[in-house]
Amino acid sequence: MYSTENIEYNLAQDLFQQAEKEGTKLTPGNIDTTLWLHRENINHDFVIQTARNYSDSRIFIISKGTYKGFYIYSKLKLNCVKIIQLSPKESTLQTV
Repeated sequence: MYSTENIEYNLAQDLFQQAEKEGTKLTPGNIDTTLWLHRENINHDFVIQTARNYSDSRIFIISKGTYKGFYIYSKLKLNCVKIIQLSPKESTLQTV
């Protein structure tokens, strides 16, 4: 099961700039991105469902490091979330 974690918008923008400088940003459509998404077991349906919350949703993927992850953000709403995979125990707690 998947969920989202809110990330402060300005912090997220700083993380994205840092990832671009360090070369850890992944670009959709790139084979490395496809392999990373598969390896990290990112749920496409959950990403689409989450992105629909924003009329201007954008994605940013950080491939490694402390802030590795799949992010969805909105410049209009000044909001950012990170897709997280819940452990089986957390999934059970959320569905009860």
